[in-house]
Amino acid sequence: MSAAIKDGLKIHLRRNSSVRNVWTSRRNSITDPIATSNGFANQLAHQLRQSKSCSRYPQSIFRRTKEVEISPTSVMSSPSKFGPVSWYLSMIKSRPIVTKSITSALIYSAADFSSQIIVEKSSEGYDYVRTLRMAGYGMIILGPSLHYWFNFVSRVFPKRDLPSTFKKMALGQTVYGPTMTSIFFSVNAALQG
Repeated sequence: MSAAIKDGLKIHLRRNSSVRNVWTSRRNSITDPIATSNGFANQLAHQLRQSKSCSRYPQSIFRRTKEVEISPTSVMSSPSKFGPVSWYLSMIKSRPIVTKSITSALIYSAADFSSQIIVEKSSEGYDYVRTLRMAGYGMIILGPSLHYWFNFVSRVFPKRDLPSTFKKMALGQTVYGPTMTSIFFSVNAALQG
């Protein structure tokens, strides 16, 4: 744990304990008009506001972990409310095949781009048709097939334990991998002419 997080946790605990101490020591005197005229209610309200306004990061992380038990599935299913990750996850839920197809096309395009720029420094220049071919393969064939493959494997092996994971991996390496490799080379050869 980093020093900043430890310091933040100490400050958070100190603030919460001071509010708790004031609250418990004067609990019975809140309804007393003399206590409220002395400013106890204002002091308590001020400390509560200060505790809430100062407990953003990283203290709020620790408070949430105490209040809510976090499981791996809840972390995956509860992204932040804003940003590209939550937008992407909402698109996966609303349009899974289209989103996975576009994602696959972008990944294949980036892989081909890096392959041509970094690895194959040829004198012919950049081959845009090849990148388009890779993007098309990712979008039309690989994206939808991965969607259906992972749904199929999840139905065949619904558990998330270690033996089921190894069975899923073995099935993917023996059935899906060789099939998609042969389809990739066949489609690539057919498109090249």
